[in-house]
Amino acid sequence: MAVTKIWPIRTSLSKPINYVMNTDKTENPLFSQNILSEESYQALEDVIEYAANEDKTEQKYYVTTLGCNKRFARDEFLRVKKQFEKEGGIVAFHAYQSFKEGEVNPTEAHSIGVELAKEIWGRRFQVVVATHVNTKCVHNHFIVNSVSFVDGRRYHGCRETYAELRHASDRICMEHGLSIIDKPKGRQVDKYLYKLERAGMPTRYNVARQAIDESIALSLTLDEFKSELRKRGYNYGFDPQRKYWTITPPGWKKPIRIHQLGEDYTRESIERRIYENDPSVRQERLKQRYYRPNQYNLRRRIDHIMGRSGLEKLYLRYCYELGYLPKYKQNPTRLHILLKEDLLKCDQYSEQAKLLSKYHIGAETELLTCMSEISEKTRMLEDARTELIRKERRVIPADEKESVNAEKKALTAEIRGLRHELKLCRQIEERSGTVRANLEIIDSDRQRERNMER
Repeated sequence: MAVTKIWPIRTSLSKPINYVMNTDKTENPLFSQNILSEESYQALEDVIEYAANEDKTEQKYYVTTLGCNKRFARDEFLRVKKQFEKEGGIVAFHAYQSFKEGEVNPTEAHSIGVELAKEIWGRRFQVVVATHVNTKCVHNHFIVNSVSFVDGRRYHGCRETYAELRHASDRICMEHGLSIIDKPKGRQVDKYLYKLERAGMPTRYNVARQAIDESIALSLTLDEFKSELRKRGYNYGFDPQRKYWTITPPGWKKPIRIHQLGEDYTRESIERRIYENDPSVRQERLKQRYYRPNQYNLRRRIDHIMGRSGLEKLYLRYCYELGYLPKYKQNPTRLHILLKEDLLKCDQYSEQAKLLSKYHIGAETELLTCMSEISEKTRMLEDARTELIRKERRVIPADEKESVNAEKKALTAEIRGLRHELKLCRQIEERSGTVRANLEIIDSDRQRERNMER
């Protein structure tokens, strides 16, 4: 089961390459000929050194080169670049081919790697092929010069070239009796969403999982489960004639196929979890949900907020509901479903609330007036900075030039701050309607819960 991948090596080192170049090897006469920048030169040497590292290849026994000499591969890569005057851009391409654990021995893996390199690159590009045996899965590394030694054309890494690499690898593996991946799944979860979920931040997917879990815990039948989802603002598509069940989070148009949320969220798993619920446990959870301890009528932060008016009150209340105000910490699991998506924007809402308080903005007309004043002040400061730039270009004494430069930097910082405030004003103008609608829904849901308690 060979897995392949290829990526470009640019002027800076890639994170997977954790080997650095030995300082004894940096003094190379090629630098004085301006063949490559120092960063590009080191990147090329590092990636070749990484692929042919002696500790991983058993004294370089499993290293083969095509179109160049093994000992001077880096220098010959650079010589081709200089010959065709293509020293800039991508330095080289780094690819790998990894095999299933225990399926192939190092000698056969290296033979397959050389065969693959000859077929894909060997006729036009210089290649270093190295087989690493330091992990459980034997794997090949390929370092491919970005410039052809035949015609000087660059190697273009794209979907088509990667598909060619993968198909050739699969065919050669099958010829050697090795397994392949028939239908590669590719990336299952967006990288950004994956990192957010790893960090415990709310996304539409983990929020949906939580909503489904809460609904299942309070349900004994499928109809009750649907009702609980509706209370949380979710639309659902549970048509038995359709292959996949879907739910649509509040505020979203695109539905989610629930089987993509995990094994516990397939149609069969949800039905099983519902019917396995103990009625007594369900009643206990309902009591916990609607239980309210005795409260004293003390002056609260929310009372201070409600004393404000207009947009200032609106945004302070929203920050309070998100749990972002000082000396108050909201429990994310108790947040209303409409607020969970906005937890990622807490900092933005907080900045917007501070801006509204700073300029005492209550109505939309006051917001527009404030935006106009900020724009006019920004324009005046930009004109003043332009005059300073012109003055700085003249022949003036060094101390005066230093003073002008310091004044210019101060104006630049002030302009940057005003532009940020103008951006916040525009965000308030766009989002205020959504914020107001969300708070109305939250208040309506809370009132309905109070009526149910009675």
